[in-house]
Amino acid sequence: MKKSGLTLGIFLLIIMTDIGESVAEILMKKGLIATGISSISMDNIREFIVMNASSYFIWAGVFIYILSFLAWIVILSRIELSVAFPIGSTSYIFVPILSIIFLHESVGVLRWVGILFIVAGIHFVSKSAKSRKKEPEKI
Repeated sequence: MKKSGLTLGIFLLIIMTDIGESVAEILMKKGLIATGISSISMDNIREFIVMNASSYFIWAGVFIYILSFLAWIVILSRIELSVAFPIGSTSYIFVPILSIIFLHESVGVLRWVGILFIVAGIHFVSKSAKSRKKEPEKI
């Protein structure tokens, strides 16, 4: 089956999937922080599992991951993986922003420079997907 090209709808679905995954990560991190367990060892593994299994934050994150997975399946049925996956790297942008806002983490200049390179890569991949769509098919 020939995959269709990158459309605005598919691009937005990829972005929504990345936002969903980023929110899921933040929720799971908040759930882990709420346990108060800073390191895992054989002595506290049972307590760690029980506390996390009862965390609403973690279950909300898992639920959002499931929804994102279903959306990802739709995306992969429509475009090539070599296009979808790099564009799906927008979570590298969303996670630091959400981490600053909700987890009060700091993100240094060097990390932001790396994120800018990722954004440039996303731009070039999406442009290459559009230009391939316009090329005539070879027999």
